[in-house]
Amino acid sequence: MSNVTAALPRQLKAFNLYYDGNSFAGRCDSITPPTLTLLLEEHRAGGMDGPKKLDMGMEAMTATLVISDYDPRLVSLFGVDNVPLVARGAVQAQGKAAEPVVLNMRGMLTAMELSEWKPGSKSLKTLTYELDYFRYRQADVEYMEIDIINMVRRIGGVDQLASQRTAIGL
Repeated sequence: MSNVTAALPRQLKAFNLYYDGNSFAGRCDSITPPTLTLLLEEHRAGGMDGPKKLDMGMEAMTATLVISDYDPRLVSLFGVDNVPLVARGAVQAQGKAAEPVVLNMRGMLTAMELSEWKPGSKSLKTLTYELDYFRYRQADVEYMEIDIINMVRRIGGVDQLASQRTAIGL
């Protein structure tokens, strides 16, 4: 008989959004963090039995927020670059203490979709941000930092682009 105990998964139990230090508790319905995707190019040359995909950088990072508030501070950010956003979540496994997850994001609000105006129904805004910065921390440990402008891609504590920055003098 095995002594391995099955663990239940951590689940997001609660979250909050902050813009410029202002809390949007009770007004942010959902946050969709960016999908992180490497841009790969297929390479096959003589002496190879098949293709190998090469890392050619990253695809664009996009985050989406759904807000149920007509806060003019958000509307006035349309087209403004370097908007800092912080999403704080609490993930918890059954019977365990909650762990903080913090997503730091920075980018430009490039799309704003206003919901239908209808009496007696919730009024939502869907905000789309094109990001140039994303950082993921859980339980006070940084697992990922991607800074497009400064050519940083640190995953699990390893900066995957350090030698490239050195090679080009950055």
